[in-house]
Amino acid sequence: MAATKILVSGDVKGRFAQLFARVATVNATHGPFECVFCVGDFLGPGSELESALAPYRSGEATPPLKTYFLGPASNTAAAATVSELQAGDEVAPGMVYLGTAGVTTIHGLEVAFVSGVDGGEISQLPADGVAALLAKKNDPSFRGCDVMLTHQWPRGFFRQLPEGSLPVDLLPDSDLPEVGSEIVAELACSLRPRYHFCGSEGQFWQRPAFRQGAGCAHVCRLVALGAVQADKKQKWLHALSLVPIQAMSYSMLTQAPADTTACPYPYVTLAPPAASSDALTGRKRQRQEHVKDERSWITQSCWFCLASPNFETYLVAGVGEEVYACLAKGPLVPNHALVIPIAHRACSLELTADERVEVGKYVDVLRRGFAARGQVAICFERFMCNSQFEHMHLQVVPLPPHLANGAAAAFKTHGERIGIQFELLPPGVELISKLPSPEPFFRVELPDGSQLLHRMATNQRKHPLQFGRQERPSFLVVAAMLGKPERADWKLCLPKAQEGRSVRDLEETLAQDLKALVAESEPPSTE
Repeated sequence: MAATKILVSGDVKGRFAQLFARVATVNATHGPFECVFCVGDFLGPGSELESALAPYRSGEATPPLKTYFLGPASNTAAAATVSELQAGDEVAPGMVYLGTAGVTTIHGLEVAFVSGVDGGEISQLPADGVAALLAKKNDPSFRGCDVMLTHQWPRGFFRQLPEGSLPVDLLPDSDLPEVGSEIVAELACSLRPRYHFCGSEGQFWQRPAFRQGAGCAHVCRLVALGAVQADKKQKWLHALSLVPIQAMSYSMLTQAPADTTACPYPYVTLAPPAASSDALTGRKRQRQEHVKDERSWITQSCWFCLASPNFETYLVAGVGEEVYACLAKGPLVPNHALVIPIAHRACSLELTADERVEVGKYVDVLRRGFAARGQVAICFERFMCNSQFEHMHLQVVPLPPHLANGAAAAFKTHGERIGIQFELLPPGVELISKLPSPEPFFRVELPDGSQLLHRMATNQRKHPLQFGRQERPSFLVVAAMLGKPERADWKLCLPKAQEGRSVRDLEETLAQDLKALVAESEPPSTE
């Protein structure tokens, strides 16, 4: 299928003559284009709207291309004008109102749109329309859209960028963490657009492409456009040629620029859990498919996928049908283990029933092995929901009983220092009962079977990558409990090469000790 050529404009604010003059020029020199999409405020404040529309309504002037626009951002005279329109109606010939919110097909392109501005309350956006768009993440037939159009920037757009790559003059008068809308960011994760266009800030900026989470083949490119104006300081008209997503092969969709980053938003949609192996083709075939994971472009780069060329097999202590256990890289203490699903799952919420059972079995095996050595286990899991390369792993750490009994207090105390609050889940309460839909979290399994759960959306500050091992350089949790704060950094826990023995040799010896512990404690059967 041939590519569709479109133009996208920033806030027009009633400057129709200026917009269409520029569109006519670009269409004549670089076209033909199919249509124009407008983000941000199209109609303007309303005081001069009728006079601005008059020549187009009378036929004295005509848009050079059919032009699609969003509803107004505030309750002005323009809002009254649009309130009389249905989605697809024209405010003047050739000027089409998209509607409040939805996904529609225009010239073969899947176009998602949201009118209105979010001021922190979902009621300031079309509530029913937003809810329907958020539900797209649960539709297995929805591949994503070609274009997403919004008034506002998605909040958090600057996250995951390489250090020093954010322009110093980007929105210089704004506090970047406060710019944009959380709802728009969440919608972007649900709708998975190839291009997301937004306006309202009066500045042009194009973010490097970013990945959109497990189950999404294509990257997203965020393009913020300036407002229509006479000078060209801020680009406000963007030309684009797109082959519709429905006509693209998987190999075409997976192409990504070299500077592609992880997703900046904490709402990345999880891939639907795989069906139970017994319900498909039997355990033996299921096991083979784990290793040959069809998403090889993920597994080739994932530290924890068995199919990765960089996978360190010598660290493995046991392999079951669905799960394996291995020595942690840079272990806090001897026999510090990881329990990991063989299939690429982002977090424990994504596990199949069989995988969940086998994770529990491996944790029980480790607990028995630790108990035989006078130790107890604490476990922790962290899910950031920001990368399709995120592979669930449960940390299982052996501790002396007197230290483990103080783990809950230690995590709460250290968490409070950086604004992290924990909810206590009694023994037997499943995580999924508290998190029915995916969101970033950190959890700790305590020796008595209870859990500490932190929902990262409640934390206003960045969640440290090593929280659990390290919350920040001078404050530690497990490492502090051990009285060895220097071990918070896993790189400092790597064994030191000795005369005649490499780091790998020493790691392999530690892994063999863990393997013996697993074998002694009756690992789950692979029959």
